[in-house]
Amino acid sequence: MEKFVASFLYLFITLDAVGSIPFYVSYTYRFTKEKQSRILFISISVCFIIGILFLYFGEFLFKILKISFSDFLIASGIILLIFSVTEFIGVSQFKVEEEEIAIVPLAIPLLAGPAFLTTILISKKFYGVQITLICLFLNITFAYFILFYSQKLFQTIGKIGIKGLIKILSLFLAALGIKFIREGIEQIIKY
Repeated sequence: MEKFVASFLYLFITLDAVGSIPFYVSYTYRFTKEKQSRILFISISVCFIIGILFLYFGEFLFKILKISFSDFLIASGIILLIFSVTEFIGVSQFKVEEEEIAIVPLAIPLLAGPAFLTTILISKKFYGVQITLICLFLNITFAYFILFYSQKLFQTIGKIGIKGLIKILSLFLAALGIKFIREGIEQIIKY
């Protein structure tokens, strides 16, 4: 039971569904409820599939492609940085389809980010595949409900408030992207 709780908590913290609420709301407010549900379903599904793939093939994939965790951090950081800049200047609002938003940046790298995927590998090593798989499924389920009900929390802000929030969150998203890039470079320098 102790291993289960540890694995669950580590995955819950690194998945950070609660921290993704403002991003999810700000990227989906302009869509109908049906499209919002579709975006959420795609995001959660992609996050779960990537989590499963990392659980079973993550280490192997990194070895085959000769990708280090540092490379993964830098690539995730660049994606976040590009997305945040285009969102900040308003370019992506007219060109990005809901399926694209669902995958990048919501599923990857906001939900299934470097920290979450690395935690899956660590949990597998210390707690085993079965416990990690169950905790992964439970965390993805919780993330779905957290994000599903988050729209109600932000209805009081209104569209103008959400548009302002998009600009502010784009700065934080850019900072997160730069953090990933910096951490990746720091790891390369250390080793």
